[in-house]
Amino acid sequence: MAEDKFEQAVIQQLKNEGWDYLSVYSGVTVDKLYDHWRDILNENNARRLDGTPLTDSEFE
Repeated sequence: MAEDKFEQAVIQQLKNEGWDYLSVYSGVTVDKLYDHWRDILNENNARRLDGTPLTDSEFE
């Protein structure tokens, strides 16, 4: 139960700092989180990447 309280405290602190909590990513696999992070990197850097998404080796 202590882990749950810690997790909720971290989530609340991040919200206080302006982060959004995306409940759709709660309890998902690490691979799903990496895919989401990769999508964000590709989106935020689309211009620098010249519209070409990161390859697997680049993402690694």
